[in-house]
Amino acid sequence: MADAGLRPDEYAVYSVLVDAGPSAPTALSRAVGMPPTTMSHYVRAMVERRTSSAGPIPADGRSFQLALTRDGQRAHARAAAAFEEANGRFLRALAGDDASTRAVLRAMNAAAESASVELGAATLKVAG
Repeated sequence: MADAGLRPDEYAVYSVLVDAGPSAPTALSRAVGMPPTTMSHYVRAMVERRTSSAGPIPADGRSFQLALTRDGQRAHARAAAAFEEANGRFLRALAGDDASTRAVLRAMNAAAESASVELGAATLKVAG
């Protein structure tokens, strides 16, 4: 994705905006799984690059929502094409047919999600 114009971490943030539409920074940070302070750096960079715009949230005067501009949508589309190419190469490099490869990847994803939930529960116990 080096030539796509977005780093993979930026692509993740842009993808949330593509999938969910305009979102508040706190919603973006939850969706991507990063602290709000880290998300604020992404938001600032996206607005400065003019790949996103900030607008009011009618029901919440304290926050704002971020939306991709046309430049942001184009940047995401370029990065999505690069990601799909990389993903295709990755899947072709794995041994086995597509069905078994996808089953293994689903199992890995389920294990990662389970570990994340357990870690979150352990963190809440320590913090509480």
